[in-house]
Amino acid sequence: MARTLGLIVSLLVIIGTTPRPAAQQPRPPLCAIDMGSNTFRRLVGTFENGRYVQTSIEKKTLGVGDDVARHGSVSDAKLAEIEDTLAAFKSACDKNGATPVLAIATAAFREAPNGTKAVDIAAKLGIRMEIATEARESEMAYLVGALGRDDYAIVDNGSRSIEIVAGSSKARRFAVVNLGYRVAYQTFFAAAERPEVAVRQFAEALRREAAKAPYMKGKKALVGVEFGDMIEVLFEPADVEGRVLPLTLLKRRLAEITDGGLEAFGRLKQKQDIDRALPRLVVAATLTEAFGYSQLELTARELGAALIIEAGLKRD
Repeated sequence: MARTLGLIVSLLVIIGTTPRPAAQQPRPPLCAIDMGSNTFRRLVGTFENGRYVQTSIEKKTLGVGDDVARHGSVSDAKLAEIEDTLAAFKSACDKNGATPVLAIATAAFREAPNGTKAVDIAAKLGIRMEIATEARESEMAYLVGALGRDDYAIVDNGSRSIEIVAGSSKARRFAVVNLGYRVAYQTFFAAAERPEVAVRQFAEALRREAAKAPYMKGKKALVGVEFGDMIEVLFEPADVEGRVLPLTLLKRRLAEITDGGLEAFGRLKQKQDIDRALPRLVVAATLTEAFGYSQLELTARELGAALIIEAGLKRD
């Protein structure tokens, strides 16, 4: 009996002192800087188990694409502005406890012969920066729109280019259409008096590009990236994330503009950020129809979020 009691006591001691597995700690946030051709964005967030959580966003319009178009390269004054912005963003990331700080630059830096100077500036500040190739930017667009899931079609409408990409996280087909909202507005809308002519010409150009991308058809969903300005300016206020715009609504809103007459179009062109919104409405309506979808699903995630999503996928 005594021996049995001794064994029980020993077992209780062993059980009581065996260390329990520690609770899984939440991942620390990452800081990503999206160095767009028109706007820089600083994002802080995490991606874990298929869920993206963003805790901070900061934006600054720098107009690098316009600067490159005007000077043929990134001017010295613009490089100084880029350095000041990156330094401020890096300091904010450090205060957020978000490390490492990653950055990705898009079309304007690709096209500028001295675009790599921005890489040197970032490195000096302790920021790991890359200039995305067209393929890399399309990869990032897919991650933002599909969150690593397969069989989605993504339209990413930036200021200089539109990425149309579909497939999976490992195997994608893509095309880059050089009709981003800044380019499109200047080409089709800025000097136009008749809205129906401007919309028709832009839509025709988009349909020609869509005809070259049949791989975009028949996916689980068509997702729009960077359409927030379109919602804010041309639709009833509501959250962008997860919003679904039926094709019928997109076409109706576009028809209201084209049928509104010259005076109404002139007033519309005076609205703040209409250059960001109107081209995106034409893109949304035209490509949703051209690719055979009945609706466009929107995400509020920005391109820089792909760096955070990518890091999370590698750790999962």
